Amino acid sequence: MNKKIIILMFLIAITFTANSQSTGWSIQSSPTTQNLRSIAFSSVNTCIAVGDAGTILRSSDGGITWTIISSPVADALRGVSLRGSIGLAVGISGRMIRSTDSGLSWVELTRQTTRNLYCVSISDVFTVIMGHEGTIFVSYDNGLTWISKGAGTASILFGVSAYSTTAVGVGGQGAVVMSPNSGVGWGLTILGGQLTFFYGTSFVSTTTGWAVGSNVSPGYIIIKSTNSGFVWSAQTAPITEQLFGVSFATVDSGTAVGSGGTIIHTTNSGTTWAIQTSGTTQILNGVSFANSNLGIAVGDLGTILRTTNSGLTGIRPENNSLPSGFGLSQNYPNPFNPVTNINFSVPKEGFVNLSVYDILGNKVNELVNENIKAGDYSMKFDASGLSSGVYFYTIKTNDFSSTKKMVLTK
Repeated sequence: MNKKIIILMFLIAITFTANSQSTGWSIQSSPTTQNLRSIAFSSVNTCIAVGDAGTILRSSDGGITWTIISSPVADALRGVSLRGSIGLAVGISGRMIRSTDSGLSWVELTRQTTRNLYCVSISDVFTVIMGHEGTIFVSYDNGLTWISKGAGTASILFGVSAYSTTAVGVGGQGAVVMSPNSGVGWGLTILGGQLTFFYGTSFVSTTTGWAVGSNVSPGYIIIKSTNSGFVWSAQTAPITEQLFGVSFATVDSGTAVGSGGTIIHTTNSGTTWAIQTSGTTQILNGVSFANSNLGIAVGDLGTILRTTNSGLTGIRPENNSLPSGFGLSQNYPNPFNPVTNINFSVPKEGFVNLSVYDILGNKVNELVNENIKAGDYSMKFDASGLSSGVYFYTIKTNDFSSTKKMVLTK
């Protein structure tokens, strides 16, 4: 057979494989086998993962491809947080590193302690770092200077989430620490006792957030607070595995990850949780969502998972009627803030791609990228992580393409 024909057939096969990829969670190629401990977004395109041996990975295409970034430390990095161009990561033996260019380069900061640091969170008001023996440091200048704080606990604090003026940290022996006043004063509550360990927390407002971890039975623990971490209620899930990370993009949509490749997702504020297929049995240590659709989970041996539709596997038509032709409707509401609906119709089964682009032509979200059955469909687009402005959404099939404009007003 002619070599050119063979090459062409090979390229077609590659293209078909890529375009036929199902939704849900997909395993991404990773440039490291080091255990990855934490993941954070600064935008829908830029995200940083950190891990053992000072590992820093960066993606500039929303987690599709990753590169290793030079690290100023060799100790394990356990937590990372990004806000705009500022990035902070912390780790073992009190290591603290900082970036001012969205994670392209990092410098080590003067250590405030030699205790292990496990987590960091940057809000628009202040920054919090937590770690071994109840260690708490607060900064009001994006990590240039630090103030030591205490909350009356010697427990290890594994996770922290800061939102505006509220910060909540969680740790071993059921310890939960909270500050409603930008880290000036801290309270402490104990939930579950000595055998309860909280590893991750996520707040979506100054009042509402979740924490996850492990206890003796049933193995996991999920709690929710609606008053800044001072009072909590337990939630249940259909699992027994430990949970190590949690991320809520909105008050309704959240995902938690843990041992054995466990991923669970909620669409109703945690009232119910559903198991999602991860495709791995590796421990998943951290998860972060740029919006309610785009998320990254990281874990042991360099594991990186990505979803563009909240981990949902496939979409279904809204009814059993068959449309007479292809169609793409105007989104509603329009203008919108930050969620809008996009309806489309396909008269026969086939491959469909529905993507959102900014005014410069950069893809900011991929809502559908799979073979679907004939029918009428409605997709929600959450633009929480985007700036106000004009955006375009495009549908492409083998027989049809159409583009429409929408306006995000915040």
